[in-house]
Amino acid sequence: MRNAGFWSIVLPGLLWFGWMTKNPRMKSRPESRLTTIDSTHILFEKNGLLKDFYRHTLFTPVWSDTALRDTLLLHIGQAEWEGLRASDYDYNLLIQRHAQFDSLSDSLQIDTEIRFSRSALRWLRHASDGKLNPNLLYEDWDLKRTPTPVAQMLYEGLQQQKLSALLTDCHPKHPVYQKLKRALRLLKTYPDKFIGLVNLKEIIKPNQKSKYMPIIKKRLMYWGDLPEKDTLLTTTYDAKTRTAVLRFQKRHGLRPDGIIARATIDALNYSRDQRIEEIVVNMERWRWYPKNLGAHYLLINIPDYTLVAVKANDTIQMQRVVVGRDSRRTPILTSKITNLHLNPNWTVPPTILKEDIFPEAEKNPNFFRKKGLQIIDRNNQEVAPEIWRLEDAFKYRYVQNPGRNNSLGLMKINFPNRFTVYLHDTNHRDYFSLSFRSLSSGCVRLERPLEMAAHLLNDTLQWPLQKIKDTTNIKHYQKLREAKIKALEKKQALVKAKNPKAKLAPIQLPKAELKTIVLKIKEDIRIHQFYWTAWEENGTLHFREDIYCLDSDLYTLLRYKS
Repeated sequence: MRNAGFWSIVLPGLLWFGWMTKNPRMKSRPESRLTTIDSTHILFEKNGLLKDFYRHTLFTPVWSDTALRDTLLLHIGQAEWEGLRASDYDYNLLIQRHAQFDSLSDSLQIDTEIRFSRSALRWLRHASDGKLNPNLLYEDWDLKRTPTPVAQMLYEGLQQQKLSALLTDCHPKHPVYQKLKRALRLLKTYPDKFIGLVNLKEIIKPNQKSKYMPIIKKRLMYWGDLPEKDTLLTTTYDAKTRTAVLRFQKRHGLRPDGIIARATIDALNYSRDQRIEEIVVNMERWRWYPKNLGAHYLLINIPDYTLVAVKANDTIQMQRVVVGRDSRRTPILTSKITNLHLNPNWTVPPTILKEDIFPEAEKNPNFFRKKGLQIIDRNNQEVAPEIWRLEDAFKYRYVQNPGRNNSLGLMKINFPNRFTVYLHDTNHRDYFSLSFRSLSSGCVRLERPLEMAAHLLNDTLQWPLQKIKDTTNIKHYQKLREAKIKALEKKQALVKAKNPKAKLAPIQLPKAELKTIVLKIKEDIRIHQFYWTAWEENGTLHFREDIYCLDSDLYTLLRYKS
């Protein structure tokens, strides 16, 4: 035991001497009473990152340098501009200990040293990976997360005298995150005042009068959509106010029709602080998303109902999409596109069978024919709808053959995921004219699927856009069939001309039909289905409806979990 006590005192000193010899740059620190930390102070900590960090430093104090403490406190003090809270990092206590550091007792200096390290590690972890783990919060999120090695990063940042750069660069670099930061700063410039809620239940059209128009005009003025100069707060919905309403509707993703109805009122009734909360939760989400989206990817913003195709930092294509309704949400995920199907057939998934198909089929077995569904047994034989029974329902497959009226439309894009979702065309093309497009069963439907197929295949020789269109068009095959029949008829006519008595077989060709074609995607193209409801664009704030009601709950968790 005496031997163990001796080494517990001597060994850390030897380790410190060796580490300082290897790291001469750290010798420039001011002298301090502390030269080592008893490893037992650290090893009994529950914080694994703290243990890793001090194993890197060989249990040597690192915060004796006033400039280093100043740097960390400067960054933590500006936490609000990253959507974080200084109080989560012991800010007030660290400020106090920092000012008194030289006069602190040895035990308090050790405690302060450990607190500075703990706060620095927590800051790096929150800024890099987010404060919370979405995979523990949501069942329909599937983001493969590799924890950032913040203990090693902090050690190297201190060793290389680059602490300030480290604390600055640990945040997401993606343009959307930077736009959220700008939005947060912009919102903070708005006055913190309550204007009043608009309790409108009817709709107001241009040139109409309403007692609510003055308060609506005040709100439009507050958000900068309506110029305050020369604007009269009358009860008339005038032309100048209509222009402001159109602008407001556009930047909130609403139908820009100038009609003041429920959706416009709901957006108007948000306060500045509610919008700030929205920005904060979206910044947290972008800390969850992959730091590198890839050189070539499709990025879907679910609440905005949009998809962009990006290659080499250039936006190649943008489309409107339809996403899952609240009861069957489109999952948040990242994956790699493997192949696409032209003229896909559709095997109905279990959820849709159970909740949509079977209840209707019980009432009327002809529902299968109405939907163009074939019932296929285990021997791959078709079963007549008349003999179908609910108790045997899951013994069969239910398949819709290729065609324009197929639920998947003319094209389907596959990528590995545990939700069995994909991108596809649709037989409900009217949905894309709607401003609210949370209407699918979880998969994402594309506005221009064949253009997307051409983009993904990127092969103008083998698969130009026109060939893709022909391949998915039954009329193309009908024309080919008719041309072939005419050619055969011409041949037979020549035979008859030479030999009028020749007996020729009738021309019989198979009926024109669409066949499924599976094409492999050769390029490395990622797909990211993300969720964000706010951003800034050229000084203008943009917001989208929180269609899955995630923002408020997430803000509460961020503020009440440290």
